[in-house]
Amino acid sequence: METRLYCCDYCKKEFLPIRRKVQKFCSNSCRSKSHHQKTKVSKALSTLKGVAKTEKTSIDKISVAGVGNSAIGNLAINLAEKLLTAEENKPATKKDIQSITNKLKRYHLVKNIWPNSNGQRPYFDVELRIVVYFDFK
Repeated sequence: METRLYCCDYCKKEFLPIRRKVQKFCSNSCRSKSHHQKTKVSKALSTLKGVAKTEKTSIDKISVAGVGNSAIGNLAINLAEKLLTAEENKPATKKDIQSITNKLKRYHLVKNIWPNSNGQRPYFDVELRIVVYFDFK
């Protein structure tokens, strides 16, 4: 425990510290008064120099008007994109891919190969990628 007296940084009175070598003020009130005095001095100096401290920005709250404006802006962007994008540059959807696969047949008649000895005609199998012979007509 400390036996020597310390001098308070705010009121300049001598006091016996409770904590070792870290206590600068005799009480909490002196500590808070010192802090308030420093902030007042720094504000006064900044206004004298012409530099005003910037206020903290407040976060806007969500409002119905803000949500409405956002929805209208999003709708306008989507509409402009649909109108200005050429049909061939639009991305394919699942429905587009399904309609293409439904239109494709699995077997395509090969016209430049003669039928085999059994009279079966050659067809190209799209899935297996081989030529097969069937009696399809």
